[in-house]
Amino acid sequence: MGAGQSSEHGASSPEELSSVLAERFATKCFTPLEFTHFKDNFFSRALEQGGLKYWNEKVLSDFLGIPDSTYTSSQAQPLDAGPVIFRMVSYLGAFPFQNTLAPSVLTFEAMVKVVVLLTDRYGKALKRGHKDRIKLLFGSLADVGRKTPAEHNGESTTKESEGAAGNSHALGFSIDEPANDEYDEDEDDDLALAALESLDAIEVFKHDHRVDKTVYETRISINTFRRLLMLLLVIAPLKPMESLKVYTSGLDDRRMDLVKKEADSIIAAFSPEERDSGISYKGFARTISLSLPYLFDPLTALFEHMLFSKNLNLSQRRQNGLATESEHESKENEEPPSPPAALTLPGSFESAILNPTINSHLSFFLPSTSPDINILRSDVKLHPVFSTSAHGSSLTYFSHHVLTWQSASLLILQGSLADSSSEELVTLGAYIPQPWKTSISTSGLSSKTTDLLPCLFLLSPKHMLLPGNPSPSATKPNTPTAYFSPNTGIAIGCKIPAPSRTHQTYPSPQGAGSLLIDANIETAEFYAAPFGHNGVFLPAANTRPEDAPTKIKLDLYTLEIWGMVPDPDASFSADPSLSPVEIQRAKWEFEAREAERRRNINIKAGAGDPATQSARWLLEAAGIIRDEAQYAGGGG
Repeated sequence: MGAGQSSEHGASSPEELSSVLAERFATKCFTPLEFTHFKDNFFSRALEQGGLKYWNEKVLSDFLGIPDSTYTSSQAQPLDAGPVIFRMVSYLGAFPFQNTLAPSVLTFEAMVKVVVLLTDRYGKALKRGHKDRIKLLFGSLADVGRKTPAEHNGESTTKESEGAAGNSHALGFSIDEPANDEYDEDEDDDLALAALESLDAIEVFKHDHRVDKTVYETRISINTFRRLLMLLLVIAPLKPMESLKVYTSGLDDRRMDLVKKEADSIIAAFSPEERDSGISYKGFARTISLSLPYLFDPLTALFEHMLFSKNLNLSQRRQNGLATESEHESKENEEPPSPPAALTLPGSFESAILNPTINSHLSFFLPSTSPDINILRSDVKLHPVFSTSAHGSSLTYFSHHVLTWQSASLLILQGSLADSSSEELVTLGAYIPQPWKTSISTSGLSSKTTDLLPCLFLLSPKHMLLPGNPSPSATKPNTPTAYFSPNTGIAIGCKIPAPSRTHQTYPSPQGAGSLLIDANIETAEFYAAPFGHNGVFLPAANTRPEDAPTKIKLDLYTLEIWGMVPDPDASFSADPSLSPVEIQRAKWEFEAREAERRRNINIKAGAGDPATQSARWLLEAAGIIRDEAQYAGGGG
């Protein structure tokens, strides 16, 4: 497969070493079956010029199913990410010699490296490889003055970097622009070093590559990033074997407006300077790694399509293992598969907040049952637990539904700014990995019960993620993750004062972030500070120490609680026929029956009545009613 072999230090050219690395990637990172599918996908569609087989932008976009601007020409904001994806792939195909060889022609060897890097498989082939692709992804998007890839048939095989205006493909920011202050001249590209070290070719790398300073001295244009974000928001639920048309067909103006609005909320996570002049490496690396860790996961599923060929018919024995041309054409003309199952399960209400676009945004940072996978790439579903639209604003109903939910939950709310004429919706929420409790003495996080940390987040009009504090000192009994009291309302990440017999005490913000909802569920106060490590939540990645704290007071429209079900079809009880949802429904029905029993017991009749006192004592012992002398509250 390779064009040459690695020899002694400095004896091989970057082109030869790049080819040898692609061969190693192919043998180490793909199974034989995957490699067979990959070869069929590539060579059955490859163009040829002068004996060189390659893909251009149209072939790549057609295979992946990425719509171009004409696909959604009726829309004010087309989903035109094909040039951005091609630009990224052309950069990654030159790995680890992006400084010399990028952008590369998409030959077979180049596409092998692209798929390995974007599907996160390189750890099997590199001695010091790790899962941090941020440098490579930034370089693939940065507006660096690059040469145009080799041209075939007299036509360019790429659309060059987009500028900040419209569909212009002018070169981006010049390398003569001021350099980023945070650039470290001694910083090495660990992934590239690992690649060359595995080939015993470090000297070639040091002589020819080093870290490409021009990448760190330039920026990603907002237009480029927005076009990629819009694609990622649309295809976030994509599974490796699913057709992209399931998500890209039927994108009407309303859906595209929602997608663009959500993309702009994510862009707002970057500083005003970066939104004006382009995203710097430091801002990109910090925001993506800490605030949007799963943002590029859809690309993994997208490029895993390369490892499955519709041409191969493994159900029949053929000499070459390929289906006939007529079979291939019939498969190409197949109706697209049915839309995938929704993230939410049917229940007592339908969400007034969640929609496919917001679900995609959540998947960019919200884990499932493991921190290694996001909520959309797992079997986790959201079960409706409580909604003010369906159940009203009574904390009694809130208590009945929420305190009996026995797994992680998602709180999400929408409202408008209080005392403001603006009608812009604000969407925020919290992920609570443990059940809500009935006593603050058992609140707080425990590493023995979950590996996941809570988070507090703002989705719009600006993305902000306040991660959970892993420090044990932050999980004090009087600082629960989530707290409920019929007297003071709902508190997330707050300090709970000791009860007083003389006056009502209220939760107060603690640490870097908190959320307070009043007892009538009519108003909410969101607080986020760029400092504070003594609470449940840490400062957001996109805040600076000199920034003023963010304080938002909302008039609430809707509050929803969604229970996270790891696998709705599984069972985890003595009765294997019961699913988690059925178990939960049984608990709610039991609570309803017990509530009816309480109505039939006159617990206030005759203080000296032994029968009444005995009945009350039994209800208190069972936890069905509380001792009035105790402070009513709960945390999780």
